[in-house]
Amino acid sequence: MIFAKIKTADGHTESNLYWYWEALHSDTFSPLSDVLFLLPFEIHGKTYQERKESLRNLAIDFQHADDGDTDVTLSYGEIGDIADFFERMGKKYGLLREFRENCIC
Repeated sequence: MIFAKIKTADGHTESNLYWYWEALHSDTFSPLSDVLFLLPFEIHGKTYQERKESLRNLAIDFQHADDGDTDVTLSYGEIGDIADFFERMGKKYGLLREFRENCIC
């Protein structure tokens, strides 16, 4: 999954959730469009603690990115997919309580 804020060719700002990089590239193919913010839902690190910290930072970055100032907001299905991702990963890395306290999932 990739969360992106893009400026469309007609000047509007949209936030979208993409499942594939190709879909993002097709939306931003026009030289008049621009990617304002890009957040791939990827966890990096070799050790458990590094991946746990990477997931925590991803959740923080998503909270800062989703400020609601866009013309088109995420659908309920997309919000559910994001919440499901953080629910599964939070359970796996012991961050579920922290995510629930901060209203991430």
